[in-house]
Amino acid sequence: MKNKIFAVLTVVILCLAMVVPASAANTHIFDQTNAIGSLSTLETYAQKIEDNYGYSVLLSVIDGVGTEGTYGYCEDLYNANATKENGIALTYNYGDNLYAFYCSGEAENLFPEDIQANTLWNAFAYTETYYEGAYAYLAAVDAILSKAPAVNEPVTDAPETEPTTEFVPVDRTLSLVEDYADVLTDTEEAELLTKLESLGEANDIEVGVVTVDSYDGKDPQAFADDFYDYNGYGYGENDDGFIVVFNTGEGDGNRNIAISTHGKGVDLLTDMEIDVIIEMMINPIKNGDFAGAFDSFVVECENAIDSGISIIWIPVSILIGFGLAFLIVKIQASKLKTVVQKADAADYVGNVMLTAQYDNFMYKNVTSSPKAKSSSGGSTHSGSSGRTHGGGNKSF
Repeated sequence: MKNKIFAVLTVVILCLAMVVPASAANTHIFDQTNAIGSLSTLETYAQKIEDNYGYSVLLSVIDGVGTEGTYGYCEDLYNANATKENGIALTYNYGDNLYAFYCSGEAENLFPEDIQANTLWNAFAYTETYYEGAYAYLAAVDAILSKAPAVNEPVTDAPETEPTTEFVPVDRTLSLVEDYADVLTDTEEAELLTKLESLGEANDIEVGVVTVDSYDGKDPQAFADDFYDYNGYGYGENDDGFIVVFNTGEGDGNRNIAISTHGKGVDLLTDMEIDVIIEMMINPIKNGDFAGAFDSFVVECENAIDSGISIIWIPVSILIGFGLAFLIVKIQASKLKTVVQKADAADYVGNVMLTAQYDNFMYKNVTSSPKAKSSSGGSTHSGSSGRTHGGGNKSF
């Protein structure tokens, strides 16, 4: 009897040993620090991505293993838990403030280093909580995979193509006010958000305010452009809008204000207007009135939007001008009732008599100057995404 019980227990233990690894293999989100919180929704989302596209997507948050350890952990994590040959893993080392990516199979072509850093990492880093960051990371991966060929679909006679690093727009998951440098009170932030949302809804445009304490080694303009592109800012199919980024720096000379415009935002803010907006913000910031500085930004944006003249008013203005001119001429002509047309031109001269007439050609002097070109909007440049931006920045 004892032998039978022992045999049954052995079988049960062996079955459990087979079931546990299988369950662990279906895990996509790993959190050693308990910083993320609830993982069920994230797990469901990651599994959905895997089912839809055939790519495993993993994320882990760990605590303090150094640079080499972080990269090694990320690779080991994928190899031990991914169920697909193709996929990507992100590991964030909370203790050492480091991150690492590991790509397998076709994911190496879909997620090159610039996409990893600017799209996926930014999606995770620029959020209020680790949960929101994890969700934003999954959403960014989802957006990229949705435009890529599914790996489980056979491709026949497909031409060889070079790996692409084309920018893939993402939906905005951040707020129009992202106060990472914590210079605004909760009330000031809420009031500013309300103003920006009202401004955007009334004019079909998105206007954002961002504060940071570092540009992460990037050029100020490049940081503002990338923040706009890789975090999904902008309204409509052309992503119309503009953002201002304030970097608190480390005192005088290191603070910086950068403005990035895109879509119709480029036409609405000229270079001169951008310079004026930045100058108007500097003094309040120096005095510690950050809310006042951003209010000035909102007001100037409203003025710039309101000053834009719709093209429909051009023909309307011309017709109104012709109508007024015609009316004035008719009124003036109606007053000339005593004027009678003469039959001969000599009648207008009176008693003047010409005894001789000469036409002497003296000289000819012709000067010319180029016609000034009309322009609207500010100068433009390309961001790392390849998209066109306007903008400007100043340190103080």
